Amino acid sequence: MKKVLAFALFALLASAFAQAQTADEIIAKYIAATGGDNWKKVEAIRMEATVTADAAAGMAIGWSMTAVRDQAARMEVSVMGMSQVMAVKGDKGWSTNPFMGSTDPEPMTADQAKSLLEQADIDGTVIGYQEKGYTVEYLGTEDVEGTEAHKIKVNKGGKKVEYLFYDPKTFYEIKSIQVDEVDGQEIETASLYSNFKEVGGIIIPHTMQQMNPMMGATTVNITKVELNPMVDMKIFDMPGKK
Repeated sequence: MKKVLAFALFALLASAFAQAQTADEIIAKYIAATGGDNWKKVEAIRMEATVTADAAAGMAIGWSMTAVRDQAARMEVSVMGMSQVMAVKGDKGWSTNPFMGSTDPEPMTADQAKSLLEQADIDGTVIGYQEKGYTVEYLGTEDVEGTEAHKIKVNKGGKKVEYLFYDPKTFYEIKSIQVDEVDGQEIETASLYSNFKEVGGIIIPHTMQQMNPMMGATTVNITKVELNPMVDMKIFDMPGKK
């Protein structure tokens, strides 16, 4: 019986180790394919894009995002001359929402600020995942728009999970599914990535199709990317009410 139990334990550990190795091998190929050590050189990023949304058919929507590695992030969405701002610095976040009739900034909840601060993780989920306290698991392959993509599950702690899908030829990330709990509500967001372009030695998808339960289907087309721009940290501070 002891030999049977020992063999079963060995088989279980060997399987877990093989899965971790497979996941790490895919992650290593993804890092090499998208920039390698060049990721470490990016301390800040600024992006601009145009957005089309099923919920706002025919409207011209502008989007911009500025992030400073692991410190702060700010996003703006502009429609019909009005701009909604969401910003976070450390564990404090705030937002304005003129589309709901209020231009005064309001503080975010802790969950909302934590979720937005992930935009300051410039490298993305899997680069340095061990240092971030995440674990990874290889789940085999799954069809993504006709491609049998490698699927990796990332456990980020608590109820936060991310599923990442990699093209077996390029090893670019072509899809992600994020599952998070914000203020007691589970939110699942699926994104498809395409139109990959090299910017400053790293590969960035310039088209993102997203399905969000709050916004429905949206397509983000990035028009400008700046790496290591000069950033005034004051833009992340909550302004006073008017």
